[in-house]
Amino acid sequence: MLNLYRAELLKIVGNRWVTGFTLWLFPVGALGAVLLLAFLSLVVDDFAAQFFREPPLWTNTMISVWNFPTNILGQMFLIGLTAVTFAGEYQWGTWKNTIPRCRRAALILVKFLALGALVLFAFVLMSLILGLGYGLIAKVGGVSFGPAITQKTLADFARDYGFQAFVSFLTVLITAIYAAFAAMLTRSILGGVMVGLGIVVVEPILSFLLAPLALNYDWAFLLTFMRLTPTYNIGNVTSWVVEGKSNIITASFYEAQGLTPPADSLGFSLLALTAWVVLGIGLILWLFQRQDINS
Repeated sequence: MLNLYRAELLKIVGNRWVTGFTLWLFPVGALGAVLLLAFLSLVVDDFAAQFFREPPLWTNTMISVWNFPTNILGQMFLIGLTAVTFAGEYQWGTWKNTIPRCRRAALILVKFLALGALVLFAFVLMSLILGLGYGLIAKVGGVSFGPAITQKTLADFARDYGFQAFVSFLTVLITAIYAAFAAMLTRSILGGVMVGLGIVVVEPILSFLLAPLALNYDWAFLLTFMRLTPTYNIGNVTSWVVEGKSNIITASFYEAQGLTPPADSLGFSLLALTAWVVLGIGLILWLFQRQDINS
C-alpha cells in the first residue's frame, strides 16, 4: 500500500503542466505577490503603512490561506487536477495495466490520499510564504506585525489553524469526489471537469433554494436537509473558527416558520462533512468495483 501511495504521488507530481497550473500556482503566486509587494515597499514611500490599513496579524494571514480551497475559484483548479487524475486513467488506458496487479479499492483510496496530501502541502507552503513575506514587508515599512508570540498565542493559533486546515482538507475531498464521480461516469477529462464544476456551482445554489420552498409550502424538513449540505457546514465551521459562534444564515427562515433557529456546533458540522466524504468515497468504490475497464 505504501509503495502504491508513493507511485501515485510521483504520477500526479510528474504531470508537471497539470500540477503547475492547478496546484503549484497557489504557493508560486503567493511568492510572486510577496516579492512584488516587497519591491514596492522599497521604492514607494510609506507603502507598507498604506498597504496595511490595519495592523497586520500573522495569525490571520496564515489562517486566511485556507479560504482558497473552500471557495469556488480554488475548487475550479482542484476539480481540474482531480479530473486528470481519475479520468486520465481511462483516456490513457493505464487502468488495464494497474488493475490486474492491485486491488481496485486500494487504487481509488491512494488517489484520494495523494491528492489530499499534495493540496495540504501546497497550502501549508502558501501560508508560510505569506506569513513570513508579510512579516518582512511590515518590518521594512516599520509596521507592527503581531500578535506577540506567547504560549497562549501559539496554542490558539495551532487550534484555529488545525481546524481550518482540516475543514479545507474535507472540502478538497468532497470536491474531488464530485470530479472523480463525474470522471468515472464519463471516462473523459473534459467531462469530469464540466460535470464537477456544474455540481460545485449548483450545490450551494440548490441548497439555499430549499429555504424559500420551505417557507412557501410549509416544509420545515427542507431546512433540516439544508443543514446537512456541505456548503452550510463549511460555512458553519468557518464561522466557529473565525467568530467563535455558529452560522446564523438560516435563522430568518426558521423564525419565519415560527421555529427556534438551531445553533449547530462545530462537532456537528465536522461530523456532517466527514459523513459526506465517507459516503462519497464509498459510492465511488462501489461504482469502480462494478465497472468494466475494457469496455
